[in-house]
Amino acid sequence: MREIAAKHGCSFQRLSVLLRERGDVEMRTPAHPRALRLPPGKQAEIRAAIEQKMTQAEIARRVKVTPSTVKRLADREGLTLVKGKRPKWDVERAREMRAAEVTYREIAAEMGVGIMTVWRKLNPVGCARNDVAGRASDVSTASRGSAFAASG
Repeated sequence: MREIAAKHGCSFQRLSVLLRERGDVEMRTPAHPRALRLPPGKQAEIRAAIEQKMTQAEIARRVKVTPSTVKRLADREGLTLVKGKRPKWDVERAREMRAAEVTYREIAAEMGVGIMTVWRKLNPVGCARNDVAGRASDVSTASRGSAFAASG
């Protein structure tokens, strides 16, 4: 199509607009999905992963393509992607463990979440941050600033 545009002395974009306006030429539009440029082997691998109920992000990492490529193929094939969900964990159980002096690190490992996730759920806003082992830090950020000011 670029050759045709050059032959008639107009830009590729202008030619595309004119042909789309005519209506009798099928042009690629948002309703007309673009072609996938994936080898058939990768397409089959993506289809198999979707059938195994893997999430879009997991499939993209495994096949080494972008998540949008996975989504486009799923839409084109009429396949349903599994939504990635955050892990659900028992906050009350975590509170009980913390009351029994279990560290944030140990709670996080058992619950399958990050240490800071546990800390945020178990501590009210404005509470001084504890270190990852669950002990109160000996120097708060406010006192660090004043210590530097006093020594300088």
